[in-house]
Amino acid sequence: MSPDPVVSAVVVTHRSAGTVGRCLEAADAALAGLGALGELLVVLDAPSAEVRAQVAASPARVFETPHNVGFAAAAMVGVEAARGEWVLLLNDDVLLEPEAVARMLKTGSSARDIGAVAPQIRFERARNLINSAGLAVDALGVASERLVGAAVTTADEPQDVFGASGAAALYRVQMLRDVGGFDERFFAYYEDADLAWRARMRGWRCVYEPTAIVYHVHSATLGHESPRKHYLVGRNRVRTLAKNATGAHLLRFGPAIVAYELAYVAFVAFASQTLAPLRGRLRGLAEWRTFRRVGAAGRRAVDLDERGGIRHALARRRAYRAK
Repeated sequence: MSPDPVVSAVVVTHRSAGTVGRCLEAADAALAGLGALGELLVVLDAPSAEVRAQVAASPARVFETPHNVGFAAAAMVGVEAARGEWVLLLNDDVLLEPEAVARMLKTGSSARDIGAVAPQIRFERARNLINSAGLAVDALGVASERLVGAAVTTADEPQDVFGASGAAALYRVQMLRDVGGFDERFFAYYEDADLAWRARMRGWRCVYEPTAIVYHVHSATLGHESPRKHYLVGRNRVRTLAKNATGAHLLRFGPAIVAYELAYVAFVAFASQTLAPLRGRLRGLAEWRTFRRVGAAGRRAVDLDERGGIRHALARRRAYRAK
């Protein structure tokens, strides 16, 4: 009888036929270094026929949702089916370097309170630039990719970070069970920040491992500045604050949060000719009391990044455009 796997890699795919085949090949090669201690799973979220054909050539266990349930719910299908102690969650537009899984696993196994490991994610189309070095969440509740747009360096050391980007992250299954996994109501975007916030409130750590290298096409499914993404990010940002921010924090930073949101909505309306960020935020506000109740039991203060605001938002926008 073969041993149970230690790492279950879960790839969630929708209609990214141009990337999923390469993603699965790279994931399979990276898991090969673990031998029988790794398994590959694919969750098909309302896929196209072309995506099905590409996945059929993979050795992965395959699951399919009955309709488009979104990234968060599809990821949980994979988590529930996983047999490993760790789940390596991957977007279908990422490519793992061969040693990435083993290096993340080594870091995650170094302490029992490590609930997640964030790799160094680089832009696939600009491999000298960092896409993510883990997640940061600032005092305004804005989640962002650490070091986005920074030049790749070999001088980085492992360090504790707020959370891991859902594009590629290694999660301890015990942690996922402890905090309730991803909130499936988020559909897509900010589900990783919400999970990270809840994990920190429960005492779990996330460690950034810079020697674990992943390449990311970035927003291959919905597009970086699409109205749909703007809407979901806006709605889920408000939901994340409602669930996780303490009353004291909202009293202290509430005026700054409102000012930031108004400025952001106005900027996108001018620059991208869309009110999708406003519609998303209004939907989130309409649900505020519901999500406030959802997070009430576990809510407590955690350290948030004091940096943030409009200046950092503009810097992130320049980095994504430059890649």
